[in-house]
This record gives sequence, structure tokens and C-alpha cells, in this order.
Amino acid sequence: MAYVIRWCGLIGLATLVIALTVVHPHVLAANEFLHAFVSHEMLALLIVILTITLASIGNIHLTLSRIVRRFKSHADGELAAAPARQELDSNAWSLFWAFVACVVVLLIKGGFPTDVYIVSLMNGFALIILAFNMAVLHDIYSTVFDLVRQDSTSDEHKPDA
Repeated sequence: MAYVIRWCGLIGLATLVIALTVVHPHVLAANEFLHAFVSHEMLALLIVILTITLASIGNIHLTLSRIVRRFKSHADGELAAAPARQELDSNAWSLFWAFVACVVVLLIKGGFPTDVYIVSLMNGFALIILAFNMAVLHDIYSTVFDLVRQDSTSDEHKPDA
């Protein structure tokens, strides 16, 4: 259900951006904050998020390996951990491709600095990319909290000494 809400939110934001660009492009194009933020500043923010999150995902994979070792059957543990690993990998790639999309947005915005419609649309796309990053981070942290909960209760899978 959370995925549906996130995707509906992103689609709603995209619809709002397109509507504002068509009807009132100056709302997004003439915004001083967006003018200053949708630049190298946004790239800096996204690269910090990407770098820290990739390191965190590495630690989460190590935690998953520790949880898997506690299972009586290593195969059962790997089978149980596979969906979490796939979700984390998917999230990591999503953050990377969002960063690449932001670079493209900034190149397009820089190529047409006087076209109010393109500036408006690119500023809006940058906001969508930022919202997408926040949704991915929320998903990663939800996974972390689930793993912490499982890690504290996984002693039941440990063989008796």
C-alpha cells in the first residue's frame, strides 16, 4: 500500500508541475529559491545522499548476512533475505539513476536559460527527482527498522549450544 501512495504522490506532483508549466510557467521559472537551488547545489545534495546511502546499504547487507548466519539452514536464511537484498539493490540503483536524471535536467535547463517554459519544467522535474529521492530514502529506512526488529528476534533460529 505504501508503494501505491508514493507513486500516486509522485504522479500527482508531476501532474501539478506540468499544469503549472502550461498555465503559469512563471510560478516555477521565476522562483528565486528554485533558481538558486536547481543548480550545482542540488547536485551536491543528491551526491551526498547517494554516497551516504550507498555506504548504509553496504552495512545493511552485512547485517543481512549476520541474520542469515543465525538460521539453522543457510539456504533458508538466504531465501528469507533475498527479497530485502533485491529491494535494497533496487533502491540503490534508483538513487543513482535519479542523480543521472538530475544531471540531464540541469544540462537542459542550462541550455535554454531564457525559455520560461523549459526552465519551469526543469525546475519542476528537479522537485520530482528530490521527492523521488525522499521516497526511496523512506523505503530504505523502513527496511532498516524491519531488519533491526528481525535481528533482535532472530535468536530463535540459532541452534542450541
